[in-house]
Amino acid sequence: ADGYYYLGHVAQEVKSSRECFLIEFDKSRTLKGKVQLRMQETPLYDILHYEDARQQPLAPGDRVLAPWEAKAERFGPGTVLKIMENKEACLAPNRRGVLVNFWNGQTKEVSSDQALRI
Repeated sequence: ADGYYYLGHVAQEVKSSRECFLIEFDKSRTLKGKVQLRMQETPLYDILHYEDARQQPLAPGDRVLAPWEAKAERFGPGTVLKIMENKEACLAPNRRGVLVNFWNGQTKEVSSDQALRI
């Protein structure tokens, strides 16, 4: 585990625990040049239901997980600074942008459907 969050789905419940699940990630990750396995045992408290979380309304001050890199594969924690109106956002019509200040000091606009309230 590298401390970031990735998209994936629950493959199965771990037999010896009711609070741990086997997660299959959508993409294989590389860490220091080595491909990491797509499957990982993950405790329930580290699992976020993507569809439910992305439909929650956002407001300035909300804490979110959102992608900060161009590939949008890894999600990290941040704080919503501003909800952008369509004319301000650099996004497709009918999609709102969210200005997020990430834990690493970066501030970036992401699509509102990629900012998951936590």
